[in-house]
Amino acid sequence: MGSGETFMETQNRLLKEKELKIRYALEKLRRKRSVLRNQRKKCEFPIISVMGYTNCGKTTLIKALTGEAGLQPKDQLFATLDITAHAGYLPSHMPVIYVDTIGFLSDLPHNLVESFSATLEEVAYSDLIVHVRDITHPETILQKASVLSVLKNLNLPSHLLESMVEVHNKVDLIERYKPEENAVAISALRGHGLEELKEEIEKRILKATGKKILTVKVNLEGAQLSWLYKQATVQEVEVTPEDGTASVKSSVRGL
Repeated sequence: MGSGETFMETQNRLLKEKELKIRYALEKLRRKRSVLRNQRKKCEFPIISVMGYTNCGKTTLIKALTGEAGLQPKDQLFATLDITAHAGYLPSHMPVIYVDTIGFLSDLPHNLVESFSATLEEVAYSDLIVHVRDITHPETILQKASVLSVLKNLNLPSHLLESMVEVHNKVDLIERYKPEENAVAISALRGHGLEELKEEIEKRILKATGKKILTVKVNLEGAQLSWLYKQATVQEVEVTPEDGTASVKSSVRGL
């Protein structure tokens, strides 16, 4: 205890020191994310933020969409304050990056609110949001309202909120599931509905990014192939050795 300090004064001083350390750590986290974000944008891969409450199946879904065997869902609240990024492919073979955001938590402790908000800032730089709901949870409707409220408070671009994909996960555990018009029903664990979800994600990604999927036939030794690799994202190449040509599928922006 410092000279002349009361117990309460000491506690207040220690709390302020701890708060400063947390703020410093958050600022470092923001700078780190800024660097990583710029690196991802340079690759020009669409970024998809996957959101939802803790234990809704976000990580299981990303594992199913990417085939990343090392991903292990954690059955615990607020497992991490950081995010992880994982590469995957859409039906047209377009490469994308799925961002696994921190799970939402009911009655979030006050001292964790800023950390939680800082983590969700990354969502603003996405091309698409996928909102995963545990449709078996007794408070799934309240959870949806909570997620939408937080997203609106982040002042996200309106197109991100309008294009958001709502996913109803764990439908295999419900005896009588009522489909909703604007939601995709899946079981991330069983693999049900994943192809439909990928198609919906691709449709909205193409609209959000202004890209088009083109398949063109080019000469292997011509300038067209070089142009495609420089100006587009080449997704698939089928070579025809007999005539020295290739059928190239690519995503091109702004044609």
